Amino acid sequence: MSEMKSAWEKALEKVEKMDRLSPDESMKLEYVPIGNTLAARYLNDEGFNLDAELDKYKGTGEIRKYVIDGVQEVLLRNIVLPHDERDKINASKAMSGLKVIKENQKQLQAVLDMIDNVLSYYEQALQQTFIQFKQNFESNSQDYIKALQQRAASTGQSPEVGLQMLFQEEWRRASKDLDSKYEMTLQEHKNKILEIN
Repeated sequence: MSEMKSAWEKALEKVEKMDRLSPDESMKLEYVPIGNTLAARYLNDEGFNLDAELDKYKGTGEIRKYVIDGVQEVLLRNIVLPHDERDKINASKAMSGLKVIKENQKQLQAVLDMIDNVLSYYEQALQQTFIQFKQNFESNSQDYIKALQQRAASTGQSPEVGLQMLFQEEWRRASKDLDSKYEMTLQEHKNKILEIN
């Protein structure tokens, strides 16, 4: 029988590891999550003033740096390809939040403009891809229906339901290919933001 560690033993191991951390690593472990929380509050609470909250850490040196790292981490994670209105709102708010934490506003704005372009082009490409995909699918639907009718005889599933499921599956595949192309470019721009002071 293999030995399984209890939750208590795992917790003890974590405490032992924490005892071996350098003061810098300990500060990072403590303050990055605070920054994560501040960013989440900023994104979810209209009245939350990120700048005022970060002012509480002015003059604290490394502590402020780690809090800002935590904020940046969450903000960048929320800049995503827009699949719905909520994604657009979060990305826009996250980009505004980055302006609060970065000193080099000119360099940041240049990268944010590139990100805006990527997101806009993606939306247009997604619409065009969907229209083209739908037209192609509809032109081939008679072939699909025949195949689904044959399958329906053995599975009991109606051809209409099967066609709808096939459409959704094929669209997921087509949109995933499009997403991966734009994700790479978006990630490159996010990496540039990490380099900006």
